[in-house]
Amino acid sequence: MRRPRGQGSLAALLGLALLLGTIAPFALSPAAAQTLAAPPAATLAPDQATPGALSTPGATASSAATPTATPSPTATVAPTATASATADRRSERHGHVDDYVRQKATREPNALIPVLIQRQGGTVALDPEKVRAEGGLVTRQLKTKNAIAAEVPASKLEALAREPGVTRISFDAPVQAQSDSAELDPKDLRTVYPFAVRAPGLWTTAPPIQGTGVTVAVLDSGITTHRDFHGADASGRELSGMRILARVSVAQRNPGGPEDGNGHGTFVAGIIAGRGWSSEGKIVGIAPNANLVSVRVSDADGMARTSDVIAGLEWVVANKDLYRIRVLNISVLSSVAESYTTSLLDAAVELAWLKGIVVVVAAGNGGPNTMLYPPANDPYVITVGATDDMASGSVGDDRLAWFSSYGRTQDGFAKPELVAPGRRIVSTLSSTKDPLALQYPDRVISERYIRLSGTSAAAPVVSGVVAQVLQVRPSLTPDQVKWLLVQTADDLHGRGTGAGYPQSGAAVRYSGTVGRANQGLMPNRYVAMAGYAAMNGSTTVSWDTVSWDTVSWDTVSWDTVSWDTVSWDTVSWDTVSWDTVSWDTVAGD
Repeated sequence: MRRPRGQGSLAALLGLALLLGTIAPFALSPAAAQTLAAPPAATLAPDQATPGALSTPGATASSAATPTATPSPTATVAPTATASATADRRSERHGHVDDYVRQKATREPNALIPVLIQRQGGTVALDPEKVRAEGGLVTRQLKTKNAIAAEVPASKLEALAREPGVTRISFDAPVQAQSDSAELDPKDLRTVYPFAVRAPGLWTTAPPIQGTGVTVAVLDSGITTHRDFHGADASGRELSGMRILARVSVAQRNPGGPEDGNGHGTFVAGIIAGRGWSSEGKIVGIAPNANLVSVRVSDADGMARTSDVIAGLEWVVANKDLYRIRVLNISVLSSVAESYTTSLLDAAVELAWLKGIVVVVAAGNGGPNTMLYPPANDPYVITVGATDDMASGSVGDDRLAWFSSYGRTQDGFAKPELVAPGRRIVSTLSSTKDPLALQYPDRVISERYIRLSGTSAAAPVVSGVVAQVLQVRPSLTPDQVKWLLVQTADDLHGRGTGAGYPQSGAAVRYSGTVGRANQGLMPNRYVAMAGYAAMNGSTTVSWDTVSWDTVSWDTVSWDTVSWDTVSWDTVSWDTVSWDTVSWDTVAGD
């Protein structure tokens, strides 16, 4: 729960003040002097000291001599002897080691223990060099209680406690500010789209299901290092490090660096994995602890070519193991309608899918009967349409957004498979000076957030759901993930809505046998030839000489397949389109 500001407090560490006295010289009888010089009858050994108790040699009944009424001049104790006895007492005293420190040293015998060493003042104060001599590190000297903050080997704590001048060794405990807890609380949300897919209900489970350990690659205009992409520690508190594991640019037009110069990629990434740090937990993505990889394929104007997108896909596939990429979000569409069987863009997304990456693609903003454009028309991938959630917490009034593309592809496949909220979605803003904010100034919510519509806002919702599912069920293949999401979806019973809303909780808890989607599909021709070549150890494949209906694609080890396995001189490139791709950015409302 987020605690209101000003209600927290820090526990104060109070040192015990130990009052040290001295014994003034006085006249003793010879017998008394002899008693004082003898060993004490009962003292506390150094390891028997208790808090606030001092070991006082000679303070026993047998040594409590009373001066005689007529002292002998030769029976007085010299001042030098008194000073020596006092020094002996001090040297035998043992500084108190707090129980917590002792216990921690026992549990972690080889660790450096952060401690506060409280000291006497004056000439007997502990020299910091003594700490260093015991293998410790002095981190700070404090005026309060003449203390030293240090990191001391667990095995050396008792030795330091016996040093002259040490009165107490306590734990240098970490403190936590209580005014701004960062635990995710669904009641704090000011957006309703996460509730449509039941994502918030998993954030507070034990352990939390927030996409932890799953990396989502975003093929887009780049991702800015927005605060909402900071990580969180085990207690949910903000860390300074980013969850963006890598940022690369493959764009050829005005290439520049990996920074998001447009704003679209940052907006998409926030829906997937924004943590809500900048909004105090009010604007949170679906998988707020997932990792991100940013692949910039467009320039600041959102312009890219098919070759840029394919290059980005190739980079993702080549680096999937390094960054543990399990999900790929794409919000681009080719500007030329083409069968998935001959499209190079579809070939690239299919190979990513077959190599173990769940590919989630925006359907497009063309309305009905427009599912003709790669890669949204590819039957393997998860294509996502957009709904209007009516800004209400109930899904009963949700309906397909007027702009959302749906229909059958030129190859007869019904699309999209799933839908998610995609109208007036609030997410992370890269900069108020970026083109997206300048183009839609009325939709800028603050310096950190913007409100936009489009199926490009719906696709990342599903990518976030996939991240949640894979956190719990990491062994699932892309075909299994697709089957599971469709099987457990909440049907909206409307044209163009596919199976409906994916349900994070239902998919995570599904107890039946998980089936496989895409059974019996013929891959894209280029993928098929590459797979066939790998399966048969051949480099020359002629499309016309293979009986493709008889090929069992389940027997292909897709991890071994690469484009280099085919001699592409035999392939006709006449059907390949190199036109530009269009960004599924904003639907205009």
